Amino acid sequence: MTDFIPDLIALVERYVGYSEGMDFEGKRALWDVDDPAPLLMPEEAHEPLIGWPAINAYWSKSRVIMESLKSRTANHRVRQVAPDIALVTYDMRWVATLAGPANVARKPIAADVRVTALLRRKPEGWRFFHLMEGPVDLLSMARLAAERNVSESAKQN
Repeated sequence: MTDFIPDLIALVERYVGYSEGMDFEGKRALWDVDDPAPLLMPEEAHEPLIGWPAINAYWSKSRVIMESLKSRTANHRVRQVAPDIALVTYDMRWVATLAGPANVARKPIAADVRVTALLRRKPEGWRFFHLMEGPVDLLSMARLAAERNVSESAKQN
């Protein structure tokens, strides 16, 4: 019953990979477009985005606000909760550069988040219908930052 796990991990990585080109049409193609009330809860949103009008508006705004976005995932966990429903959790690090005037230097911003996604098996394959991002707790963020600093220092020496 676990033969679908590599497919789901590959789907998550493909979905997150669409962030690099801000290919939100590509992302949407991996959602269950028949679901009348999909839920997307980005870390920075104040409330869940429910339904296609809200999600499409968020993605459209993202194209204007961000100049670039890169993300990577790790620690994927997959659990089948029903014959046609799977729960996937993973860690994600995103790095974005906000849009602005060309003559103003901008530094990237980044965050580590935990993601929980529900996917539905459809004739065309597994599709998202619920995705929630949550920030990593402060203690874990401090530990990750310290580990990165040690790693960067070791590379320089």
